[in-house]
Amino acid sequence: MRFLLRPVAALLAITATASAATYEEYTPTASVINFQKAIDNKIEKTELTFGMIKLTDCIPIIAAKELGFFAAEGINVKVQVQPNWKAVNDRLISGEIDGTHMLYGHPLGAAIGFGAKAELVVPYNISINGMGITVSNTLWKDMAAKEPRLAEDGYAQPVKADPIKAIAADRKAAGKPALQMFMTFPAGSHNINLRYWLAAGGVNPGFYESLADAKGVKDSDVVLTVNPPPQMAQAMGQGNCDAFCVGEPWNMQVTIKDKTGRIAIPSQYIFNGSPDKVFAMTKAFTEKNPNTTHAVTRALIRAGMWCDESPENRHKIAEILAAKEYIGAKPEILGESVSGTLVFGIKKDGSLDRRPEPDFNIFFKKGATYPQPGRMVWALTQFRRWGMIPEAKSDAWYKEVAEKVSGTAIYKKAFESLVADGLAKAEDLPKDDYPTYPAEVFIDGIAFDPAKPNDYLSKFAIGLK
Repeated sequence: MRFLLRPVAALLAITATASAATYEEYTPTASVINFQKAIDNKIEKTELTFGMIKLTDCIPIIAAKELGFFAAEGINVKVQVQPNWKAVNDRLISGEIDGTHMLYGHPLGAAIGFGAKAELVVPYNISINGMGITVSNTLWKDMAAKEPRLAEDGYAQPVKADPIKAIAADRKAAGKPALQMFMTFPAGSHNINLRYWLAAGGVNPGFYESLADAKGVKDSDVVLTVNPPPQMAQAMGQGNCDAFCVGEPWNMQVTIKDKTGRIAIPSQYIFNGSPDKVFAMTKAFTEKNPNTTHAVTRALIRAGMWCDESPENRHKIAEILAAKEYIGAKPEILGESVSGTLVFGIKKDGSLDRRPEPDFNIFFKKGATYPQPGRMVWALTQFRRWGMIPEAKSDAWYKEVAEKVSGTAIYKKAFESLVADGLAKAEDLPKDDYPTYPAEVFIDGIAFDPAKPNDYLSKFAIGLK
């Protein structure tokens, strides 16, 4: 199967009326495997099982299966929905699944021994951006009392956490319980982004005291707790959750369907280009099955290109993911973020505050599929900042860990083979493994140079040095 790539810029043409489109029911079908390809390319393992969590950003794995990219490479993939990120981590390490949709920090946490110690490799980056921080209606009302612009329609992004600093102080002075906030996994992108946003507003989210500490609440102004996304939404509805950070469709579920909260800030306004999800395998699997790994990576790259190719494909994503075998939510809810829009709440006239956000989900453009070690260094700095890395490390150490996890050689080989086959463009292969990130892409205005992680860490007002 072959798709002609159209300019990714076409996504920018999506307007706020995109969600009004109609959707069709999608039924997953079995692809016809190219057995000759498997023989010619000496695929070591043709039957594979991959894991996924019910989040829209799992789509490259699903698209590679449903659109026949895996089958074209001579492999048959079964996708299994996993109950939570801990199960994903444990089942990949144990070998129950061959590869999986993962939080960006999962393989890095495994590399340093935060949680389960293991050698995992990322041959393909699934997405950048794509997370949201949602607050309860009560907390939003309190924030608007501190910052009146939030009570008006059309308030601008970014929404900073500064009001929460005052709210947390008021609660403490009154002897009330601390604000309760949820994220999905300690060594995960949701935890990192929530902490980054809070700290940029002067709120201390708490420190981890050792590699064995799974709570990270020392000196905290608010309490962050691990919870699966469906339970986050339920807890917010019951009044037991003040805020959470997660991927879609859960922010839109609460904002549009449940109406118990609203998305306060999408992650591109915290760090535009922030790492979110990866596709990971064990190092042992990639070494035992190099041809299979190569084939999988080729298929995933093609799927990522397809996802960012056109508005029509984004529309199709919502239909595919709506199938009960995958996410099973309404395509209208799934379609908000993947089609390039987000609903930020309800306006005073009762209409939806829907805005174009074409950079919310990025699957290929801006080097999104490349397992860039520089982004891994950034994630490691946040681990150190919050105590998940208990002792100070040298700049060289950050690079060493990043390169152990980042499967750049696997990715480059796969991409170059796609170029040779006329299925990819050579200019789309990123040339820099360690690009700098300017101050303007971060909510706190602190630039990041992956060559100088310790210098970067010294600039934060809140964080271990």
